[in-house]
Amino acid sequence: MRPYQQKYIDNIEKILNLSDLSLDITEDSMSFLEKRQNKRRLIGDLVKQNTALLREELFPLLDDIISASQNEINDLISFAEALTPGARRLDNLLSYTIHNALVVYARHWNMRDMLIRELYNTAMALFYLQSLIDTAAKSRYRWNMRMLFGEAASFIKVYDDITVPEIRGYIHRSMGNLALGYTNDTEESNRRKMTAIRQSLRILTDPVYQEKTPSLPWDVYIYKSHQERTTSLAFLRAGNTDPVSIREVMESAEYVWRHQQENSQKTGKPLSNRWHMTYEVAQYHCGIYTLDYLLTCMEEMYMRRNVSDYTLEGIYNNIFIPSMYAEYLSHNGHYRNAKKEVLGHMYRMMLRYVRSVPADQVSISLIRNLMGVFQTFIEYPDGIRQSDFLLQLVVCRMPEEFIYLQMTASVSRMLMEKTLESNPSLMSGVLGLDTTEQILESRDRLAQFTYESGMFHDIGQLNFTQMTSMATRSWLKEEKDLYRLHTKIGADILARCESTRLYADTAAGHHRYYNEQDGYPENYSRKENPNQPVTDIVSLASFFIRLLDNNVDYTRSPLTLPQAMERIKEESGRRLSPELVRIFLTMESELTNYLKEGEQNAYRLLLQYLQYEATTI
Repeated sequence: MRPYQQKYIDNIEKILNLSDLSLDITEDSMSFLEKRQNKRRLIGDLVKQNTALLREELFPLLDDIISASQNEINDLISFAEALTPGARRLDNLLSYTIHNALVVYARHWNMRDMLIRELYNTAMALFYLQSLIDTAAKSRYRWNMRMLFGEAASFIKVYDDITVPEIRGYIHRSMGNLALGYTNDTEESNRRKMTAIRQSLRILTDPVYQEKTPSLPWDVYIYKSHQERTTSLAFLRAGNTDPVSIREVMESAEYVWRHQQENSQKTGKPLSNRWHMTYEVAQYHCGIYTLDYLLTCMEEMYMRRNVSDYTLEGIYNNIFIPSMYAEYLSHNGHYRNAKKEVLGHMYRMMLRYVRSVPADQVSISLIRNLMGVFQTFIEYPDGIRQSDFLLQLVVCRMPEEFIYLQMTASVSRMLMEKTLESNPSLMSGVLGLDTTEQILESRDRLAQFTYESGMFHDIGQLNFTQMTSMATRSWLKEEKDLYRLHTKIGADILARCESTRLYADTAAGHHRYYNEQDGYPENYSRKENPNQPVTDIVSLASFFIRLLDNNVDYTRSPLTLPQAMERIKEESGRRLSPELVRIFLTMESELTNYLKEGEQNAYRLLLQYLQYEATTI
């Protein structure tokens, strides 16, 4: 790699270490705040360094990639590989950008072998990007993935002309990975997925191809294909009973489990809960086991988990098993009630596990599995509420976001209280309150609702933990587009449970402009939000706090209070409600007093949550 490329990687490692909050926990909130502020300054300097390295060194080369020398191309290949070591994916989008440029280079210079490899690598980078947003946009990158994998796989037609075994391997891997371009949530998509795997296995098990390239790891390719076919269990869990899918999933589950047992006997390594559970679940859907038996299996496997294992196996045991357990409970009222204490224990232990993950071990797989928990989360009246669960996740994995949320919530409450003093009719319709008398009688209720709306409005950012909490450079355009999905993700999470449902509309609409001409999402309708005035308040408060200290973009200098107030004034009638802006501009003295200690108080509250979690979870 070039010196600037190694410097970039080294800076990422430093940022990950600086982002580890666990090293800063003290009893003194002022000391805690000072440590965090010092680290944020250091992180900001590293982010600016990395941004400059890319702008000055990398991007000019990518803009004229076809003129690059062979040495430059080799260094780019090494750099892209270093950005995605295993499951960590230090900078997946930058890796994708480089691989995509290498595809252009290989295609221009008619370098067939390089093209096959880079088509595969580019598609895999897209797969990891898709994994990040599956809950919000299931098809965003899948078409491109299929095209890239498909083009690489199409070179099977000239297989005999390709002499390098590694490149032949990329053809087979691309053919198998075509299945990644399909989801398990519809019958048509699942059918296409199963067809792709069936065709891939037909070639992988063909002795003619195996004899042509005996050095390839054929057993691994076949094993991986069977593993991928077992993901169609999600299709079966949704209640689908396609007999072909059931049979093929069962065959693959048996294949993988048998392979696991044989490997365990050879190596002496323990069996994987992940594939044992897959086998048991497949048998349940084949009608061999009862739900009672399946739940007992899950409980026994969960009890054997390693709470310090942050690999894919550890994530599966500590996060996915409870999530799947809850999914099966949700379809059966009897077991849902009978297993309440068991599920509650799993949720508490999950929080402890997520809290313990070192910053440099946070992976896309961890975040994806964690977000999957909210697709199946079960909330009991006397158990853990989703609102508490979400808040504690923000505290332990996104401390800077918690500070922003707490300050936004506090300013939102201040603005609500001021609005009730000067123009209470502005809140007409909020929480079903129609008359001015009803509104004024419900001051405390409205203030608390506004505060809580502020605390939960940005909860969708949990899905983008790596982007927001561990930013390593300024964002690329694609990341900015991805980030916009946090409004939908947050709204979907909040809408599922009773304790958070009221905040879903604010999560959905806090970035949609008052004039409905700008902002996002474009399909958001102000008229359909019965609590739109509260969303307008939170929108103004969050915009204000970001102006003062934007922890999302370390390359932008924060504004002073007078500068921020001027920006608020400029956005009146466009981004922000003009009446709320008018009221807000009268609050400069109150805001001045709040900001003197507001951040310190937010850190004190954060510290209390952290210390409480450490002793009680």
